[in-house]
Amino acid sequence: MIKMQTAYTEEIDEIKTAVDEILSQLDLNALLKNSVGILTCHFDFVDSDFLGELHARLPFDIIGMTTMASANRNGNGMYGLSLAVLTSDDVQFETALTGALDETNYRERMAESYNETLAKLPGKPDMIIALFPYPRTLSGVVIPSTLDELSGGVPIFGSLATNLDISYDECRSIRNDEAEQFAMAMILMHGAVDPDFVVVSIPEQRISENRAVITDSEGCIMKEINDVPVLDYLNSIGVVIMKNASTTTPFMVYYEGSTKPVALGVFTVNDDGTLLCGGEMTKGSQIAIGEISPAGIKLSAEQAMQQLLASKKSGGVLMFPCVTRYVMLSPDKGAELELVTDTMAQNAAVPYTLGYSGGEFCPVKDESGKYVNRFHNYTFSACIFG
Repeated sequence: MIKMQTAYTEEIDEIKTAVDEILSQLDLNALLKNSVGILTCHFDFVDSDFLGELHARLPFDIIGMTTMASANRNGNGMYGLSLAVLTSDDVQFETALTGALDETNYRERMAESYNETLAKLPGKPDMIIALFPYPRTLSGVVIPSTLDELSGGVPIFGSLATNLDISYDECRSIRNDEAEQFAMAMILMHGAVDPDFVVVSIPEQRISENRAVITDSEGCIMKEINDVPVLDYLNSIGVVIMKNASTTTPFMVYYEGSTKPVALGVFTVNDDGTLLCGGEMTKGSQIAIGEISPAGIKLSAEQAMQQLLASKKSGGVLMFPCVTRYVMLSPDKGAELELVTDTMAQNAAVPYTLGYSGGEFCPVKDESGKYVNRFHNYTFSACIFG
């Protein structure tokens, strides 16, 4: 069983005051045998000595990421820091931070870091939490896919880091007093984790009933739909993909064996007219166009919260909604945060933490009921501990 405590601060300028505020909200005497911290924060917290001071005063490791906005029961906003502490008698936590990852070294560095961390556990991990900034020379899905291979399919929950805009500049992943731009931070968890996962993206009524088939692709690059060049096909159904507006066009991908579609965005329109997408565009998968709108975002957030409240587990909740949701709600950017805080107030005994994500990875169940790791965009994803 895992239990959670949370703390929040918006004090960026006075480091000691900020750390004191965090510690005043935690009950360190109530910690169980094993503990670990997960934080999401404004960039200014990593651009100071705050992490070093916090790490020095806490008796456990921390991983984290920068984000556009954070929340827990103690506060929420763009300029805050949310810290969640997971504590357990029967789950062991081990943390790691890889070196900077790029297309030449990511497999070697991830394998080295994973194996070194695995060696500290008494057995195979039962779950992994992973956080990292967007690697400019790699598709976002490559890192969780590689971690999936290394672990043999262990459930992975996590997020790409964000900042105050969606350009992915100045994002950081964190471990203890270190903050790195292109490294991955992770927690390997061994023991009776038994999590539930919630993934809600585009409401069904916001998904086109017309499905097509991906007929040519390579990894995350989509080349043809229904045997037609991808841009030509999209133009024929009235969908125009522009480089400066691609994040507003969700592709709903129906992978073979999956019970629900995965929402993915377009990262780049390549010079040859192909599209670099946020996840695997597997040849033979069906695809439909979704619509992201303020009304749809609020509806999907309501659906996610309903699923959370229906869960039998009460140890704590990690939430990583997509940052596009926050941006698309402008000028009422805080509408989803308000919905979350108001809904969770109905179940005050369950602690939670939230950070906006540049790409969500969360397991989904296949037709046999087995969890399969997937990378998502536009999604409200959550992990619930018992």
